[in-house]
Amino acid sequence: MAMNPMQRRARNSFLIGFLVALIIMAMVVILLLYRIQGLNKDFEALKALQKQVYVASDYIQSGTQVTMASFKTDTVQTSLAKDELVTSDDFEYIDEKTGEVILKYDSDGNPMEKKMMVKTNIPAGTVITKDMLEELDDQTTADQRMQEYNMILLPTLLTNGDYIDVRLRLPEGEDYIVVSKKKVIYTDSSTVWLKMTEDEILTLGNAIVEAYTIVGSKLYATTYTEAGRQNAATPTYAVSQAVMNLINTNPNVRKEAREGLWQRYNDQEQVEQRNNHINTALEPYYENMKESVETGLQEEITKLQEARQEYVESLEGTGTVGTE
Repeated sequence: MAMNPMQRRARNSFLIGFLVALIIMAMVVILLLYRIQGLNKDFEALKALQKQVYVASDYIQSGTQVTMASFKTDTVQTSLAKDELVTSDDFEYIDEKTGEVILKYDSDGNPMEKKMMVKTNIPAGTVITKDMLEELDDQTTADQRMQEYNMILLPTLLTNGDYIDVRLRLPEGEDYIVVSKKKVIYTDSSTVWLKMTEDEILTLGNAIVEAYTIVGSKLYATTYTEAGRQNAATPTYAVSQAVMNLINTNPNVRKEAREGLWQRYNDQEQVEQRNNHINTALEPYYENMKESVETGLQEEITKLQEARQEYVESLEGTGTVGTE
């Protein structure tokens, strides 16, 4: 049956429209397939970035000693290489020659981890990398003791776990580091507890006496801002000849500490510092030195007695402190 021109035109228009639709649909399908392929590649790339890592369980302050218990495992997307991330192996003792794990045990027979310290403040949830940690050489020495000091002027914001230098400032502005980078074990409004070695105890004791003696002097603490990244400052305070002689003959002072102090004491700059500055500052007070020291010590004793009494009263009824 012959078609009239109108029907032919309509059929041709339909066929053309249908072909155009097919072409458009084909192009859409191709674009969708291309897009899906791209998404799959992106997904695979993101999947490749997913790693099982250790993250900080809570906020960790710079200079804090950490163990594996300080972290938790989490799956995150990170471009960090595997050898940059902390693993449990980093807390194991390894024989450098054989590469084998060396097992060490504490006094109770429990396996020990290598002592590690964080070098910067770490917010909770942060991925832990090897460069955030540093092995901590914190072996307890035979001459180490917990010391309590209440005559040191403490920073307003000092908290437990901070690291401090104890410094002596003289009236003319000379300022000396007495002991450096000591961890604050505990502190309250006026007292600080530090782990001190025998030579540090004697050195700081010398500085305390001279701070009591010299009017206008100040014995104070300064806090490290990033204890994990900052090395200990070099002490610049030179003890008196009498204390140096005591250190040299004290069997409780470790040999390496004694030799280091003698080397520092015999350094020409240290000798000049002692003779020209500290001894000079002491001269006007020699006559009243005994009285000044006694006054300072009495204040110190009073503070200790009051703090001790307050502590004992807080323990009453607990059976921790015996009563007569």
